[in-house]
Amino acid sequence: MTTTRVARSLTDRVLGGVCGGLSACLGLNPWWARAMVALLTVLSAGVAGLLYLILWWILPPDLTPDEPGAGRGPGALLLVGAAIVITGLIVIGRGMNILSGPSGGDLFWPVVLLITGAALLLMTLRRA
Repeated sequence: MTTTRVARSLTDRVLGGVCGGLSACLGLNPWWARAMVALLTVLSAGVAGLLYLILWWILPPDLTPDEPGAGRGPGALLLVGAAIVITGLIVIGRGMNILSGPSGGDLFWPVVLLITGAALLLMTLRRA
């Protein structure tokens, strides 16, 4: 069994090719992926949009020719599933005021920055 990495699409793109690349790996219509990112961005107060920008920065461009069924692997499902779970947890945390500090300040963006930084560090260490 061969596994391929998730990559940004250079042919099926509107902005950075993230949705095109993820949908190619998952076998979905890219417009469904774009609609989900737009909806999640609105519902999560911009977190999904931030995640899109991070993926645009992290994912390499797809430099391989298009092949039917190429690029499908468990890595894409894991990535999409983790993004959905994290977005859901943040929305629930904000709704339950878990992300409020003792003085009433909002801890949402500091928590997002900490999680994003930790994820980037872990990804960098894994590749090294």
